[in-house]
Amino acid sequence: MPDRDDERTELDRDLARLAAATARLDADDRFTEAVLRAAAAADDPLARVARATGDLAPDAAFTEAVLRAATAAPPPARPAMADGIVRSGRAAIVVTALAAAASVLFFLRTQRDVDTAILASVETLEAIE
Repeated sequence: MPDRDDERTELDRDLARLAAATARLDADDRFTEAVLRAAAAADDPLARVARATGDLAPDAAFTEAVLRAATAAPPPARPAMADGIVRSGRAAIVVTALAAAASVLFFLRTQRDVDTAILASVETLEAIE
């Protein structure tokens, strides 16, 4: 059963694999210069970066390296229904135990009230006779 920590470590492994696959690739100097020029201007930096890099084509080697690394990984396992049950099981047991304790207390209190009511009616009948 995958845990949240397992998902994080799996993501870390995927990111490490992508980093290793693209480590030998250098960034295009035109792209770096365009981003730095656009970020230095005063208006909306994201819009300037988009305009400045709009005419640059993606590097085919980078795209191929990322696709190779992504397709080399096995597809993630589909979570089973039991995973959610196991995660919420502890809370369900606590809630169920509290509900059972409350129902026992309610029963005892109600039983005491019923006994008192029956005793009062019997005493009334004895007094009338």
